Amino acid sequence: MSASVSKSDDEVSTLDAADGARSNAAIISEGVLAGVIAASAVAVVFLVVDLLASHAFRTPQQLGTMLLSLLGASTPGDTTTPLALYTLFHFVAFMLTGIVAAAIVQVTMKQPVAILLFVILFCAFEVVFTGFVAYLDVTSSSGITWVQVAIGNVVASVAMALFFRARHPRLRSIGKALAAEE
Repeated sequence: MSASVSKSDDEVSTLDAADGARSNAAIISEGVLAGVIAASAVAVVFLVVDLLASHAFRTPQQLGTMLLSLLGASTPGDTTTPLALYTLFHFVAFMLTGIVAAAIVQVTMKQPVAILLFVILFCAFEVVFTGFVAYLDVTSSSGITWVQVAIGNVVASVAMALFFRARHPRLRSIGKALAAEE
C-alpha cells in the first residue's frame, strides 16, 4: 500500500495541480482497496449462503460457468476453471468499480453536488446489472437468482460506502448539507 493512501482527508482534498499524478495514484490505490473490500464482502456472503446449502463455492462456480458460456466456452465436469475465472473477474470488476467510486469521492470533496452523480450512477448500475443477472437466470438452469446477486451488491455497496466514509469524514457533512438544502 502506498503512503499516499494514508493521507488525511484534508491533505487529499487540498492537492494542487503539481500533485496531480500523485493524486491519481492515490485515487487508484484507494479505489483498488475499496474494490477488494467490497468483493471480499460479497465473496463472504456467497460462501455463507453456499455453506448453509452444504455446497461450498457453488455460487462462484455457477457464475463462472455462466461467464464461460457467455464467452462461448465450456468446461464440462471442471469446477476449478469456472471458479478461478469468476474469482478473477469478480475482483477485477470490483476494483474497477472502486476506482470509479474513489474518483467520484475525490470530485465530491471539491464539488459536493457531485455526490448526486454517484447516486445516479449507482442506481443505474444496479438496475442494469440486476436486470442482466435476471436475464441470465431465466436463460440458464444455474439456480442463482437475481435476488442473491442483488443482496451481494447491497452488501458490497455498504462495505464500500463505510470504507469511503471512514477515509473521508467530510462525506458525512456533505450529505447533511445536501439534505439541508432540500
